[in-house]
Amino acid sequence: MSAGDIISENDDVLIVFDEKRRFIVKARKEGVLGTDKGVVRLSDLIGKPYGSIVKTSRGIEVLILKPLPFDYSLLVQRVTQVIYPKDAGLMIYLSGIKPGSKIGEAGVGSGALTVMLASIIGDGGLLYGFDISEKSLENTKTRLERVGLINRVRLLKHDIREPVSLGETLDSFFLDIPDPWNAVNTVAGLIKTSGTLLVYVPTINQVEKTVLKLQESGCFTDIHSYEVLLREYKVDRDAVRPFTRMVGHTGYIIFARRIKCNLGT
Repeated sequence: MSAGDIISENDDVLIVFDEKRRFIVKARKEGVLGTDKGVVRLSDLIGKPYGSIVKTSRGIEVLILKPLPFDYSLLVQRVTQVIYPKDAGLMIYLSGIKPGSKIGEAGVGSGALTVMLASIIGDGGLLYGFDISEKSLENTKTRLERVGLINRVRLLKHDIREPVSLGETLDSFFLDIPDPWNAVNTVAGLIKTSGTLLVYVPTINQVEKTVLKLQESGCFTDIHSYEVLLREYKVDRDAVRPFTRMVGHTGYIIFARRIKCNLGT
């Protein structure tokens, strides 16, 4: 068992009571997590291996795990609507990014997608994160620092609908703003030829406006629009069925590839 498998003071820990009660906390010598199932003393977590069981003050057993980017995206406090993991997964897969990739993201919001992207590009990669909200940038910075990924990201207060120079072209760009069609020309100038663009919008009207703008720009090809529906199954002996509720519509994903055009990149 390596040192990283043992919980140290100030390490993040995912405490799981059940499917509804899941909390990310820091292991601390002082401090408690209070719930309706009893109190978890955070000092009790230090020195235990991830995957262990601890008991609350009421004797309820809880599981302690190492948080994944997935957990941070759902459980850490949000200041804006986040891109759900089911959508982020397809966007990341389509983008083709990998360790060492140079990428951009506009509309970092709460930083949920930023964390996922930064975890993939490695220390040799770089993510330029844009937002017009100082609060969003501060929250994203805090989240990145918490997971130890801030060194892979440069956060910039800038409206991506306005021109910007980075001194290099990017492998991929992720765009999550209310009117992405107004940022197409700027983003086209940031992506290298054959690079990818991923756009996330909540309504079908935004899909139409964005796709038409991408076509009209002459800078993008292989344009596709997707919606991801996710349904989980409840598995019991001799009784396997879908859960009554499912994560249905959350947003639409638009994919496109950059080609040579009159922007001259």
